[in-house]
Amino acid sequence: MTFTSLFRYLLVVLILGTAAAILPDTANAQDGKDNPRKVEREDDDNDDDEKLSAEDKQRVKLSLEDARTIATGRIAGKVIDEELEKERGRLQYAFDIRDEHGKVWDVEIDAITGEVLQAVEDDDDDEEDVRTTKYKKVDKKKQIERTAKVVKVKPD
Repeated sequence: MTFTSLFRYLLVVLILGTAAAILPDTANAQDGKDNPRKVEREDDDNDDDEKLSAEDKQRVKLSLEDARTIATGRIAGKVIDEELEKERGRLQYAFDIRDEHGKVWDVEIDAITGEVLQAVEDDDDDEEDVRTTKYKKVDKKKQIERTAKVVKVKPD
C-alpha cells in the first residue's frame, strides 16, 4: 500500500466518521407514533415501578382487554397509553385516557381483582401520577397540618 492510497483511505474513514457523528442518532429510529400503546414497560425510569417477573405475569387474572373495558367504563374516552406494571407490590394496569373535552385521565385497574384503584385527571407531574387517591389525601392532610403549624407560630 502506497502512502497516497493510505492517505486516501484514512481521509475516507475520517469523512465517514465525521458524517456519522454529525447526523442525528434518531434519523432511522422509530419515534413510537406508529404504535402509541405499550402493554408493558420494564425499562421505565420511574423508580416506584418494580420489574415484572414471569411469576408476576402468571398471577395476572384480568386480561388487558377486560381492564381496558373497566377503565373506559369509568372514564369515557380514547385510550392513548396502557401498560401492565407492578407498583408498591401490586400488579395493575395503567391507562391514560383522553376524554371528549381533551383532558387526559390516569386510570389504574388492579390486574388481579379488576378493582379501580385510581381515576384522576393527569396533572403532568410524574411523582403525582404514581400515587393513588388515598395517598394523595393523606399527603394533602399532612401538608395542611404543616401549614397550620407554621401559621400558629408567633413572631417575637
